[in-house]
Amino acid sequence: MGPAENPVPQKVLPPISRPRQKRIREIQNLFDSGWKVAEIMAHFGISERTVYYDLEKGKELDRALAEGVDQAATLGREIRFLEESRRKELRAYHLAKNPQVKIGHMRNAITIHEKLMKLLQDAGLVIKMPERLSIEEGNPFSDLEFRAKYIALMKEARAKGIIIHGL
Repeated sequence: MGPAENPVPQKVLPPISRPRQKRIREIQNLFDSGWKVAEIMAHFGISERTVYYDLEKGKELDRALAEGVDQAATLGREIRFLEESRRKELRAYHLAKNPQVKIGHMRNAITIHEKLMKLLQDAGLVIKMPERLSIEEGNPFSDLEFRAKYIALMKEARAKGIIIHGL
């Protein structure tokens, strides 16, 4: 049996009943929303050790849930959802008669577009390029080798007639 045929071992979680999973999720939500451990203990009538144990089990449940997620498929669904939402808002904008309603639909479309672009940038699918490249006066490099290369580049630019403001 070759290395490609070896199955990847899956982390097996101890069986946790549905009511216990529900409590674990509730404890996670309360803790994430700023509740103190003592408040959670009092709310559920459990010990401090049980709160920390349930928080750790919650992390394990989250990891197990994340292992089964197909990242590409999930990202594709999110992109498709945002694009469809944007199209619907733009269509509603064009069909609306009331100017205030039109503005509302356009704002929604812009917000959805911004969320879509952020998702694409965060996923590394779109790289934001600088809108302007500025060459500052003086030599910004402290490394002697880069300083020499920078000066040579500036001299070459001047020789070719490229105007560099401030230099």
